Amino acid sequence: MSENFGQNIKSSIKETNKQVISQTMGFISSAFVLVAALAWNEAIKNLISRYFQAGTGIASLFIYAIVVTLLAVMITARLNRLSEKYKNENEDNK
Repeated sequence: MSENFGQNIKSSIKETNKQVISQTMGFISSAFVLVAALAWNEAIKNLISRYFQAGTGIASLFIYAIVVTLLAVMITARLNRLSEKYKNENEDNK
């Protein structure tokens, strides 16, 4: 009984450690994604200000929002297609 209890505790601790490590890796990955997104944000804003009159007016904000939205939609659609292709290739190989 005592031996089984000790094994259950060890198993629970190992599982908890796995979950903590997994969550920590997820948080670190998310932090890097945020930094990359902020870098792209600045790059896109500078690109737009190069070709359109710089300013804080509502028009420049809408131009920025439209460009970012279009980029996000195009990139997300492409990534979804790649993901589906990869998924289908993996299913075919089984």
